[in-house]
Amino acid sequence: MNIQPLNLTKSHFTNLENGLRTGRLQRSPSPYLDGAGAPSARREQRTSKLLLALILAALLGGVPSLAIADIININPVKDNTLYEFVPADGDRSNALGFHFFTGETGMSELRRGVLAFDIAAQIPAGSTIASVTLTLNMSMTPSGTARTTELHTLLADWGEGTSQASGGEGEGAPATTNDATWRHRFFDTIFWTTEGGDFSPTAIASQSVGAVGVYTWSSPQMVADVQSWLDNPATNFGWLVLGDESEIATAKRFDTRESASPPVLTILYRLAPTPRPRPTPRPRPTPH
Repeated sequence: MNIQPLNLTKSHFTNLENGLRTGRLQRSPSPYLDGAGAPSARREQRTSKLLLALILAALLGGVPSLAIADIININPVKDNTLYEFVPADGDRSNALGFHFFTGETGMSELRRGVLAFDIAAQIPAGSTIASVTLTLNMSMTPSGTARTTELHTLLADWGEGTSQASGGEGEGAPATTNDATWRHRFFDTIFWTTEGGDFSPTAIASQSVGAVGVYTWSSPQMVADVQSWLDNPATNFGWLVLGDESEIATAKRFDTRESASPPVLTILYRLAPTPRPRPTPRPRPTPH
């Protein structure tokens, strides 16, 4: 079947506009409506009428404008490591370091990463979050054995001070004012309810992390978190990155926002649709 494209000429829109004003809609001559010699006249006639109806609905404001999709890549506004508290070493942190850590070290000490993104400052209010992907660069590990690394939603706020670890940064540095530590949300006056961080016990995403390289996390639960943080910024405390803590030498080192390969949160979102304005009806004269 050979269906030709609909040829809407200026007269179609002129007649449509006049019809809207007078309340009487007339059709203009068309090869689809009037061409009796066409092999599929009825089908083409229905197509023409449907298109005309859609145009009319759009002019009358009956079809809302489509939501516009956009994608954005953002880096954390803060990240840090919670170094398991050892009394002999005191409270440790790494606010300005190039790395954060997860898992268990060869000395049987636990490490947990924390990071947060300012969603409300990057995405317009009222938008709908469609997908979320977190990308982390794992730059050092004592073993290339694959270890499950989870994301957990943090339930309380935490901070960065001015601490900066030296060397490979695995031992951290003495905590400074407002640093997050194993015991503190903000050193040294505000504590976690539970040492090691206040976070949801349910993992919202997980990934098997083995050899050095780039890894990604994505899940519907991550989308729900980011949507919640956009709608209610005061509840945005970020995620805790939890590694394998089942045995020694499972630690993984990830790069922070201060590094050359910072964490990246990729967000696909749709702007809230804007309804088309409806034309103001003209008053009709009162019949005598």
